[in-house]
Amino acid sequence: MKLENDYPVIYQKINQFLLARKIVLICFLVLLLASIIVNLCVGGKLWCLYVLGGEVLIYFSFLNRPLIDNGLTKRITILLLVVILYLDTIDFINQTNWSYLVIDILTFSLLLFQIFFFFIKYEYHKNKIILIIFTSFCSIIFCGLAILKVIPINWAVIVTGSIGIFNILILLTFYFKTTRLELKKYFSLK
Repeated sequence: MKLENDYPVIYQKINQFLLARKIVLICFLVLLLASIIVNLCVGGKLWCLYVLGGEVLIYFSFLNRPLIDNGLTKRITILLLVVILYLDTIDFINQTNWSYLVIDILTFSLLLFQIFFFFIKYEYHKNKIILIIFTSFCSIIFCGLAILKVIPINWAVIVTGSIGIFNILILLTFYFKTTRLELKKYFSLK
């Protein structure tokens, strides 16, 4: 006896973006392995780290699409942090010590960008308080390390720490309830 299927056939749709991302990541892996092999054979500086940094930068710029909190503020924050790490990697390989000032300027630009977008659309960005608090505290710690002479101090470090303190004071003064609620949600163990 032959059973007949009356249900419609379900065709699974292929997500073109996810397929393209997998292909690009495989190409990135092959390119990275090839550059490591060539770098080890030729010798010299670790220029294969340039390739790795460029791949990470392209991934976070175009291919990373998180399912949770994929807003403009978080995307630009992550992109700028990756650029900062890439600049630091380039500076480490070349040993030129030029990136320290550039990284400081990018950091306080990031802090200004975050607080600017927070003020423009408060209702939409009020769940971004954790991101602002995190980057502000990191900048305050960075400035504190400079004051303690662990790292070199310059005008950009002082501005970065000042903007971080300013952001924290603004959030605690004018948006205390929202800040407390978001911190409670973020650190909740439920």
